[in-house]
Amino acid sequence: MFVGHNVNFLNDRWPAAVNDDGSVRTARDWRLEPTVVKRRATIGTGAILLPGVTVGEGAVVGAGAVVTKDVPPGAVIAGNPAKVLR
Repeated sequence: MFVGHNVNFLNDRWPAAVNDDGSVRTARDWRLEPTVVKRRATIGTGAILLPGVTVGEGAVVGAGAVVTKDVPPGAVIAGNPAKVLR
């Protein structure tokens, strides 16, 4: 696996420091979602991977891509939002 510079792996869809009632969020208030990157995948510089996505084995994520959905194995994706190029 290769991960370029300044790649962001996000793990919370609704990040906030406080709850709706104004109380400070604690560990039990967070709903974290894993991001999975499979073997031999490449993630270009500055890409952003949203919570819950899986990058398939051998896939290539282009620099600056915003990954909002799972990436199929062996796919090449790029853009905002990222789309399969081949």
